[in-house]
Amino acid sequence: MLSEALSNCNEQIDSLECCKTDLTPCNCVDALSQDYNSRSDSYDCPKKMNTYVLRYGPAYVSEMYHYLVESDFKERLKGNKVRVVSLGCGFAPDFYALEEYLSTYKPEVELSYTGADTSTCWDIARPEKPNCKFKPLDLTKPFEFGNVDVVIVSKVFSTLYRNGVHVSFLDNLKSAIESTLPDGAIVIFTDVNHYAFGRDVFHNSVSAYLLDFTRYYFDGYEGNGWNKIPNNYIVCDVPDGLSVSSLDGTGKTVVFEYRK
Repeated sequence: MLSEALSNCNEQIDSLECCKTDLTPCNCVDALSQDYNSRSDSYDCPKKMNTYVLRYGPAYVSEMYHYLVESDFKERLKGNKVRVVSLGCGFAPDFYALEEYLSTYKPEVELSYTGADTSTCWDIARPEKPNCKFKPLDLTKPFEFGNVDVVIVSKVFSTLYRNGVHVSFLDNLKSAIESTLPDGAIVIFTDVNHYAFGRDVFHNSVSAYLLDFTRYYFDGYEGNGWNKIPNNYIVCDVPDGLSVSSLDGTGKTVVFEYRK
C-alpha cells in the first residue's frame, strides 16, 4: 500500500538539502514538532515533507482506512465508480486507504481520485497510478466540484485555521457544495481532535447547511454523540530500517462525515 512510497522517501532523504538558514543541526522531526506545538505549519521543504511521510504516513493511512471500515462506507457507494476529490491532499494518504479498502470490501467499484494541493514537495510519496491525479489549488480562492461523489478535507483545515485564512476557505467550500456538489455526495473532514486546531469551527460552519452528519473520533476529546473508532493499529507494511521511525498507531484524530 504505502511501503514503496516510504522506501522512496527514505532513499532520497539524505540527499536533500536542509532548509534551515542558521548553523544549528538539521532536525526535521523536531521541526515537525514545532509546526504542531508552537508555530503555523509550512509545507515548502522537500526534506521535511519526506520526514513527515515517514513519521506520520502509516498512521494517516490507517486512520482513514479504519474510518471506512467502521462507517461501513461501501454501503454509501452507488454504481461501479466512486469519484473523489481530496482538498489539501498532501501525499494522498486517503487514496492509499481507499484503494486498500475498496480492493477488500468492494472490488467491483472503480476509484477515480483527484488530489488538490498547492505544494509539490509531496511528489516523491504520491502514488503514480492512472486513477490518481493531482492539481494545484488555492483553497482561499473560489473553486468548484462538478461531478464528484466524495469530497475529503484532508488534514488541511488546521493549517488554514492556524494561518488565519480559514474563513475564506469555509465560504468557498459552502459555495462549492451548495452550487456544484451533487445531491447524495459525501463530505469527509479529518483533522486533529483539538479545539485549538479548528475542529469545532469547521463543524459549526458545515453542519449549518449539511444537516445529516456523523462524527467519529479515535482518541482524546469525545463530543456528545460521537462514535469511537476502536481500531488503532497500523494497516500498512512499514519497511525495516527507515531513518525516521513511524508512529505505531493512530493519533488523536476526528473524522466527521456530512451527507448532502
